[in-house]
Amino acid sequence: MDVADALHVAAADTRPAVQAIPKRSFVRGLSLYAVYFSLYLVTLAGALAPFPLALNLAFAIANGVFIAMVFIIGHDCCHGALVPSPRWNRWLGRVAFLPVLHSTSLWQLAHNRRHHGRTNLKGFDPVWAPMSVREYRAATPARRWLERLYRGGFGPLLYYHLEIWIPMLLLPLTRTARAEWRRHVVDSAFVLLGGTALVIAILMSGHALTPWRSLSTVALMGWAAPFAVWSYLAAVTTYLNHTHPDIPWFDTEDAWRTHDGNIRGTAHVRMPIDLLPLYSDVMAHTIHHVDPSVPVYALPQGQAQLEAKLGDRVTSYVLSVDEYRRALNACKLFDFDRMCWTDFSGLPTTLPLIANRAT
Repeated sequence: MDVADALHVAAADTRPAVQAIPKRSFVRGLSLYAVYFSLYLVTLAGALAPFPLALNLAFAIANGVFIAMVFIIGHDCCHGALVPSPRWNRWLGRVAFLPVLHSTSLWQLAHNRRHHGRTNLKGFDPVWAPMSVREYRAATPARRWLERLYRGGFGPLLYYHLEIWIPMLLLPLTRTARAEWRRHVVDSAFVLLGGTALVIAILMSGHALTPWRSLSTVALMGWAAPFAVWSYLAAVTTYLNHTHPDIPWFDTEDAWRTHDGNIRGTAHVRMPIDLLPLYSDVMAHTIHHVDPSVPVYALPQGQAQLEAKLGDRVTSYVLSVDEYRRALNACKLFDFDRMCWTDFSGLPTTLPLIANRAT
């Protein structure tokens, strides 16, 4: 299925709202790429430098944050949105995805074709898909325990590794990826070889800078800690974009189409403080699901137009600890008959989010 065919623009009347958005620019795209890749390299150097370990750890955390920023730019590349040239987008995306060890072609399968193709459609969109009440009750005790862990405050770190990165984005292991493995083998080989070379370069650089430290310490500061920070941010960000007490999931194509799943299944999460403009931009997420070709640096303008046109059809909120806790407490399981979120015992935690199918 072609990405353009898979993408369902949620309602025809949203198209005029995005016509005036600035399109891809070499200058803006390459400038973003250069700035954030430089910050990634600078913070990596700080994580490996002969500083006190506490300072190395601070740099390692910052490095994880900037890996996430480089990933956002790579994500734009994989949508063909960063710069006008498809070839530049393809190769810039491959390099940007090396620190996160992601295959660009597998990302396009899992993200562009499946996540964007049917956002929040159970059985098609694989990202943070909630278990139904029936599924949870039929699951083994171990699987129920894992779901409780995923849906807790520290669950996203484990979730990204076990549910997203390893099975979907590193090697063509899923059934769909195996069936078309020739499309993915080059990018997977690029990731394995390039990623291995990057990790070796990090270890060698850290050993040269601090020969008195063990390689395990160098690996922790230069790779493991930043990777943990980045993957936690990736999982939390995706969760915030598509999981909220006001956001439904669907289990049928008809319901998804009828209720504009690409719009109803996506949130605009506004940052209380704009510390990282690139991150604030990407959280203007509804417009990205309406038109993935809009570059990240133009998303806020497009989101403003979309919200002006669609009003409260767009879920929009300011991120806070209380708001995140509210989502964590409410969004455990989804009851597709009553179309509401429930707790793990099956008791509703929200009102029905669309017309109640059980009535």
